[in-house]
Amino acid sequence: MKCVDAGIDGLVVEGSEGGGFKNPEDVSTLVLLQAIRAKVDVPLIAAGGICDGRGMAAAFALGAEAIQMGTRFVSCAESPVHDNFKNAIVSSKETGTWMLNTKSTPCIRALKSERTSVIHEQGIMSFDDMKGILNVYFKGDMEAAPALAGQSAGLIDSVKTAKDIIEDTVAEFFEISARMGAKAQSQSF
Repeated sequence: MKCVDAGIDGLVVEGSEGGGFKNPEDVSTLVLLQAIRAKVDVPLIAAGGICDGRGMAAAFALGAEAIQMGTRFVSCAESPVHDNFKNAIVSSKETGTWMLNTKSTPCIRALKSERTSVIHEQGIMSFDDMKGILNVYFKGDMEAAPALAGQSAGLIDSVKTAKDIIEDTVAEFFEISARMGAKAQSQSF
């Protein structure tokens, strides 16, 4: 509300499904979008757990005007990250991430690995755990640091070009929107 009162043009609303830095009090994108839309009338960009047209349609149904897809584009063909990172995302399951450092801040969501399993069990993470992050991203050492990624990793089954991701997402969004619109017009489901 402080941002809206200050005159911002819009808000990025990211739920706990998203990768990277999080609030330790986890609230999903589904709930967060509804809660924020009920209080504000500024454009909302939905993030967290979205990697395709289905997620885009759901976000728009909840009041978003745009989406942000972090993990999906980390794993795209043009992404500068190492292929090991992209392949770890593609081979991940829906349960393939951990919320780490939940007993402190900042809390992060990262892919499951031997390293993140230990951090998860401890509940506390040292900033030293992040020192090797460049080795994860650019050298493909998936144990050098937590590999930041969202739960949508479990929905991503291939490395695609950015162009294909955008075109596929938009086409699927319009297909779903048309189907939902027809149901609304006929008042049936």
